[in-house]
Amino acid sequence: MARHQLPLTAFLRTLLRAHADVDDVLQETNLVLWRKRAEYDIERPFATWACRIAQLQVLSLLKSRGQKTHVSLSEQLLEELADASRQQIEQADRRYEELRRCVQKLPASQQSLLRSRYQQNISVADLAQKHGRTPQALAMMLYRMRNLLKECVERALRVEVTG
Repeated sequence: MARHQLPLTAFLRTLLRAHADVDDVLQETNLVLWRKRAEYDIERPFATWACRIAQLQVLSLLKSRGQKTHVSLSEQLLEELADASRQQIEQADRRYEELRRCVQKLPASQQSLLRSRYQQNISVADLAQKHGRTPQALAMMLYRMRNLLKECVERALRVEVTG
């Protein structure tokens, strides 16, 4: 659930105007997700399930506010927006999973370097000094690793689409 908070928030912002409403519906969605966690089918993408629950919470909010005259139009519009947002979230999830797999294929030393730079936010200059390289050489190494990872992810996603 924690990993999906940002995508869920973005999803809700496509459906609601007021930030307070987004926060309220996100909180309610999280409660429903937690209560219904036993019903989640692990064979299906979590983001799709979570977004559908969030969408239902938005409809509930609209109905509770007496916006019944707009609900039929809102439901259709919400459905279209929700479908588009879910597809984007699912695609981002697939890219994240493929990136994780591609990073795991790298040698341990390169994985450690990536973690140091991008998770621990250690500067290129500090990493270069630690590894006995120039900052330019280390920056080029990181650039090449990012390109390899990008190609690996794109190749995996192409295989997924055509396979």
